[in-house]
Amino acid sequence: MLENDGRGDEPVQMTISDEAHETRGVQKARAARLRLYLGGQASWYFSLGIQFVLFPYLAAQVLHESAERVGIAQMMLMAPALIFILIGGTVADHADVRRILIRVHGLAAVPPLVLAIVLAMGFLSYNVLIIYALAMGTLSAFAMPARDSALTRIAETNIQQAVTLAMGAQMLSQLVGILIVAFATFVGAPALLLLQMGMLVTGGLMTQRLSPLPPAHSGDGTSRMRQIGEGISAALENKIVFTLICLNFAVGLFYVGTIMVALPLMVRDVYHSTDAEFPARFALVNFGFWGGTIMSALLLLKVGHIERRGRVMMCALASGLVVLVSLSIPMPFWLLCGLCFIWGLGAGTTMTMGRTIVQLAARASHRARVLALYQLGFSGGAPIGSATMGFIIGGLGIHLAVLVPATVMVIVMGLLSFSPIWAYRANEAVQ
Repeated sequence: MLENDGRGDEPVQMTISDEAHETRGVQKARAARLRLYLGGQASWYFSLGIQFVLFPYLAAQVLHESAERVGIAQMMLMAPALIFILIGGTVADHADVRRILIRVHGLAAVPPLVLAIVLAMGFLSYNVLIIYALAMGTLSAFAMPARDSALTRIAETNIQQAVTLAMGAQMLSQLVGILIVAFATFVGAPALLLLQMGMLVTGGLMTQRLSPLPPAHSGDGTSRMRQIGEGISAALENKIVFTLICLNFAVGLFYVGTIMVALPLMVRDVYHSTDAEFPARFALVNFGFWGGTIMSALLLLKVGHIERRGRVMMCALASGLVVLVSLSIPMPFWLLCGLCFIWGLGAGTTMTMGRTIVQLAARASHRARVLALYQLGFSGGAPIGSATMGFIIGGLGIHLAVLVPATVMVIVMGLLSFSPIWAYRANEAVQ
């Protein structure tokens, strides 16, 4: 009997062992996919970190453009999203997002290469910067929804942790790119642009190693415009997603416009930076901001699951409002960097919580389009805010100008206290 019982138990033991081995194998494969995804993400945002400092340096310091023209140039980096990001989301919902990302990385390597050649030949002009901005902005409009949609399929579980890791990789790599530009006066802007190109190519190669990521929904032959309309309907039907899209628009309009235009102009005009000083000082300002976003990502990873994500988001937004008001007061440069760090803490928390909520709320068949709409809220407000901020600064001066978006954000924060964001709980059904 014992022998028979032993034989009877053996298949059960083998089955349990096989299942455990298979589970470990699945987990390892998922972790390997996530590492490749994060590598591609890091390469993209490393290049954007270089662009984040180098582009306003070329516009404000090298070409000595006015506040209005700096604002317009920054607007052109984000304006293409208004036209193309919904198309990008629709394409990502109905195509292999791995293939999209490979192509986008390859195409995005071209504008930095061309700009490096133009700079080396001494032909830099404002029009050249605008063409570069429009090209990179258009490619970003296709990259963002594809990358966001891919994350949910690659991670499969623990979405908040996956989003936090992705945000951490994004912020850390962007921070490294920003710091490298601090050495622009030693290696030259063309060399930095070639480095940007090389990182984009590297990211494309890493993405190529991923398994195909076919669409969750193959589509029924409907037109692109109808597919876009279905994505808009899916977002509008969900109250929390619609509220977050509106909030993202306000953040882009009133916060990002200040970051993109007021900060570089403060470094140039308030602190009277020379051509040699500007890259290092502006990199330090951004180091403070993006260092704060990285710190927020690390804190969120340590804390783990957050139930009241909406309220945490609102507190983070309020911290940015306090910083915005503080910028109206003349201060030493080190204090400006410290305030940017606090602003970054709030921004990182806001981005992570908002994206986590939308990732979980969106239906799989419409996720890329809904995420594209969420990003459109941000991308739609940011170029308008950048251009508007340039004209406000030109009329009022920097210190008075920052009080304009601060005043409006007080009203926005008041309205949010009555919105679904305040009452949102992570474990409830999102409607």
